[in-house]
Parts: sequence; C-alpha cells; structure tokens
Amino acid sequence: MELPAPYRHWQNQTRSLLEALVPYMAEGAADIPIDGPPSDHDAQADRLESFARPLLLAAHWLQSAEHPDDTALRARLGDWFQRGLAIGSDPDSPHYWGPDANYHQHHVEIGLLAIALQIAPAQLWNPLDQTVKDQVAAWLATARGNGIVNNNHYFMGVHILEFLQTQGYGHPTDRAVVDTFLDRLEGMYRGGGWFEDGINQAYDHYNAYAFHFYGLWWARLHGHIAPERADRWRSWARDFVRDYRHFFAASGEHPAFGRSITYRFNGINVFGLAVALEATDLPLGQLRRLCTRNLDFFLNQPITQNQGLLSIGWLNEFRDLGESYSCGGSPYWAAKGLSPLLLPPNHAFWHEAEQPLPAEEGDHTLNIPQAGLTVRSINGEVEILNSGSQISNVNLRFGAWKWSKTAYRTGTDFCIARPTATHWSPDSALTLELPDGRVFGRHSTVTVEMDESHLRYVSNLGFKHDQVNCGVDTGLWWKAGWLLQVHVVTNRQPGVLALGGYPVSAASAEELSQEESAGALVGQSTQAGSVLQPLLGFSRLGWDQRLSDDTLRTHIRADYHVTPIARTDSLGSHRGETIILAALAWTGPEQAEGALWEVISSESGRLSLMHPSLEQWQIEHPLLPQL
Repeated sequence: MELPAPYRHWQNQTRSLLEALVPYMAEGAADIPIDGPPSDHDAQADRLESFARPLLLAAHWLQSAEHPDDTALRARLGDWFQRGLAIGSDPDSPHYWGPDANYHQHHVEIGLLAIALQIAPAQLWNPLDQTVKDQVAAWLATARGNGIVNNNHYFMGVHILEFLQTQGYGHPTDRAVVDTFLDRLEGMYRGGGWFEDGINQAYDHYNAYAFHFYGLWWARLHGHIAPERADRWRSWARDFVRDYRHFFAASGEHPAFGRSITYRFNGINVFGLAVALEATDLPLGQLRRLCTRNLDFFLNQPITQNQGLLSIGWLNEFRDLGESYSCGGSPYWAAKGLSPLLLPPNHAFWHEAEQPLPAEEGDHTLNIPQAGLTVRSINGEVEILNSGSQISNVNLRFGAWKWSKTAYRTGTDFCIARPTATHWSPDSALTLELPDGRVFGRHSTVTVEMDESHLRYVSNLGFKHDQVNCGVDTGLWWKAGWLLQVHVVTNRQPGVLALGGYPVSAASAEELSQEESAGALVGQSTQAGSVLQPLLGFSRLGWDQRLSDDTLRTHIRADYHVTPIARTDSLGSHRGETIILAALAWTGPEQAEGALWEVISSESGRLSLMHPSLEQWQIEHPLLPQL
C-alpha cells in the first residue's frame, strides 16, 4: 500500500531526527554523547537520559508502517538499542547505568523507557533473548518501592510496575502500589481536563507533556484492568483537547509558558493519543493541521546545536533557557510529540481534508477557570493571560519568569532574568525593585473575576526572607492586540515599581529601534512593534534592552531585544499606602493598530478611550481609577 503523503511526511521528519543521532551511536555503548550542560542530577542520570529519550523517538518511528527506503536504518536502530539495553542494564558492564534510588532522575527515565518498549515491542523487546530480558527486568525493578516526587512523577512508578507485571516479573505488592499512585494522580485533577502538578502547584504545558501523555498511555496499555478508571482518563483528555487546541497559533507555534519549554513539539502529544484512544470528536483534519504545523514550525527553525542534534532552547540554541535538571539529552523529550505516528496510514486522521485552526478563524477568547488561564487569539497569534497558575517555592529555582508574567504571546515570547533564576525579568510584568537591587514579582496568584473581556486577580510581590510584602489587586482588559492594566498596589517597604511592556526581538541589533513619543514608548523590529502607554502613577520611562554583545542574552526568541519600561518614583514614603497604576500595552505587526489611545473621559469606575483605527473602547468596573 502506498503511504499517504501526510503520513510519510511525519515519518521523514522523524527519520531526519534519528539520522542525526546515528553517527554518535558508538559500538558497545549504552548512551549517546549529546553535547550540552550537565544536569544537577549526576552523570549516570544524564547518560541514561541520552539513551532513553532517543529510544522513545526511535520507538515511534520503528512501530510505524514500513517503507523500502527505511529498511537499513530500521535494522541499524533496532540492533543498537537492543544491544544498548543489554549493556546498560548489566551490573558487570563498565557502561552500567546503575540502579534507581529514592527521588533519583533514573525513575523518570526508566518509566519513559518502559513505555518505549511497549510502543515498539517487536523491534525493541521481543528480539532480546531471555537472559537479557531477565537482566533488563531486574534493572527496571530497582525502581520498586523508591521515593517519588509528589507530582506527575508518580506515573513513572505506575508504568514501570505495569510493564513488569505484563512481562511476568510482577510482585504481589505491585497492584496496590499502582492503584495508590493513580489515586494520588487523580487527586491532582481540578476539572475541565486540567491537573495541578502536585508540589509544583502549576498549570502549564505539563498537562500535555505528562498528565495526559502518561494517563492515556496507561489507558491504552493497561486500561482493561480498571475500565472505569481508563474511561475517566479518556474523558479528561476529551475535555482538555477541546480547549488546548486554542493554544496554537495559525503558524502552529504555541506560547512559551511554564517549565521545560525546550521540549518544544512535545506539547502536541496529547492530540495523537486522544485520536488513538477515541478520546476526542474534534475534526481530524483540524487536529492533523495543528500537529503538522507545530512539528514543522520547530523543525524549520535552527534548533540544533554544533553536533546537529536537538539543542536546549526555544527557536534556536539558548542553554540558559534550560532548567537545572536539563542536560544535553533533555530536548529529546520532544519525541512524545510524535504520537500521531501511532495512527496507522489508513486512519482517517491522515486522509480527512485539513480544517482551519481556531486561531485562523478570527479573534476570540477562551477562559479556563480551573487553571486560571485565559487564551486569546489575536490576528492569528495566541496569548496566554495567567491569572491563576502560581510559582511555588519548588518552581522558583527554575525561573519565576516562566509563570509570573501577565501575558505570554506567540511571535513575541519573553526574557529570562539575570543574574539568577530567582530574579524576575521586567517584560510583560509588574515588579518591585528594592534599594539593594533585589527584584520581586508575583508568586501565588488567585483569579477572582474572569469573563470574555477582562480578568481580575490578586497577588503579592515579595518573599518570606526579610518579609518583603507588596500586595496587588490587578485588573486586565483587552481589545485587539492591546491590554489595559490597572494595578492597585499596597506597598510596605521602600522600592520602585516597574511595569514592562512586550519585548520585541531580532537576530541583529540593527533590526531594532526605539523612541519616546507623546509620553509613550515605542519599540520596533522588522517583524513587530511594542508600545507602552502609561496612564497613571508612573514618573519615569526607560528601556530594558540588549543591543550589543557586551551583556548576556536574555530573550528566548532571538539574540537582541528592546522592552519598554515605566517606573514609579521611590515608594519609601508610601509604606502601607495604596498606589494605583494604569497603562496600556500592545504588540503586533500592524503599525496602525499600535497608534496611541486618547482618553475621552475618565471617572472612578468608568473609562472611555478612542483609537485612530480601533475606534472607541468603553469600560466600566469598580477597579478603574479616575485618570
């Protein structure tokens, strides 16, 4: 049978990723020397990660329909990974990965490896002789009983023990442990298809990366054991996919938001799995268009490092974007996004006519109250407004800027903080700078109002050390590419408040310009503009920028950037007093839309604005001050 063109395209895209790895698959080795920073785990964990994650990539491709052009590579990959399993699991081998241990990263990679063996058993597990199978199973069993981080990591224990049981290596306690772990995971469910990621306390792309990926794989492989539980996971995925498709721009890009965004097209894994498990009734042509555009969007960017392998970064290599747990092999968790290859070539997914993505069908707003997230579509781009996903003490070390910003928009993205991950970067955020130079943004955030045109949430800028406390009541309203922000601030120590606009970036500094015009700041690249128009409470205007190599890069999208910033005077005389700040922020490609607003009338609770092309904007809300 001739393979459908869309199916073959996915196979070839996957093959290109595998072919790049082949030169580094050394004979007699059980790891791939992928260049990158070491993680904060240990060298053994990084070695296993460099094997297990490419193994998942290979598993998706190996189980797909055969094609004559792929025969030699299929044989080579299958043979190398089979021998690697035998070498790496052998305690007497110098390449032994070592056992799992309490809270060790091995637990995550072993769980992933167990899934990969079940994705392509005919190519990876069945050919092993019985002695090697016994050895691999004994190594997998080192995960039994170990301490596990209280988040999505419970899934790893589930998949390891389920695999051992299906292969005849079970233990009498396994079923009780699996059920306990699944119960704990289900206890993280918050409704609407969304999970709070345990100790991380966040709602972000890990809902797709982990909860629905592992949950649907459990339902696919082992759901017959507990059909009612499997039905729950399919039902949750149905709800999630219905809303999650709105997170993807017309280009296929999704907003960089939350941790591990270097996994890139991992974010689409839930769509293929949901189709495979009949857990969605969305148009298959729309889902294929979404998945293909996302995959191709990233593979058309320079996302490789010096070896030609996937790099840490977003649209190019940027190692500082990685977390402390990231190493050279980490980006290969993107392999989860290849789940459409689970669908056979005769499946309707590959044959139905493409349909537009929600972002292609006009501007709209989708609220997800369970996660405290609002998703907006603006001229084909997508923006996440985060009013509810918080930065826990655990996540703080990964970079508060991944959750603490007001808005996360495709085509724009954001800047990381320096000098350390515990600082807050100023773009698209309200921050407090103390006289000693420390900068604080928001942690826990609670949504108190959410509708089609506005959000309201409460938060605090500060931290427990030195009892830094600055309470904020925030209102957001939107129109086209604009956000109106009102922040009612109660400050309790000396400091300066800063409100950052959207950061525009470029590959060269010459492509960027900036100016102050009529009391507003206008930044421009060849692709888009950024405007910050202060309305109340600010006294100074300035820029956060990188226009030369004298400073380190901070923007995740490109090397250089400019961000408009409005600042207050020192608040040293306002301890415990209320300050009201208001501003308009915009980004987009259309210069006419970026023209400044005129305040037509303003009184407490009412505001009327006029724009040259967007015309009148009238807002009524108790939080609105008189300007």
